[in-house]
Amino acid sequence: MKKMKHIVIVILSLALALGLCSAAVAQQPQTPMKAPAMEKPEKIVVKGKIAYAKSTGYIVRGEVPPGDFLIVNQDKRSLESLMKKGTTLNIEGHLTVGADRLFIEKIDGKPYSGAKMKGTQ
Repeated sequence: MKKMKHIVIVILSLALALGLCSAAVAQQPQTPMKAPAMEKPEKIVVKGKIAYAKSTGYIVRGEVPPGDFLIVNQDKRSLESLMKKGTTLNIEGHLTVGADRLFIEKIDGKPYSGAKMKGTQ
């Protein structure tokens, strides 16, 4: 009987200690989580030509750096004209969602006023 009483006291003590710990933790103010810092868009200058792909629309065929870049802010009239000329251009902008998505800001030093980030026109 004495052992049973001792076990009950230990269990009650543990339950009390657990309750006090829980109350102490619950009363601590929660620090708000900081939103992840927005990464600055990676600026890039691509030397290349404008081309058209049926599946995606207008792209830059980069010579430096090499590769194809999907133009996010497509202005059909401007890009069609540049594509027909077939000249190599210096295209300034920044990479968006992936490494192959280019938001154009300037072409040969002149501001480019393509469609805003909504995609293609």
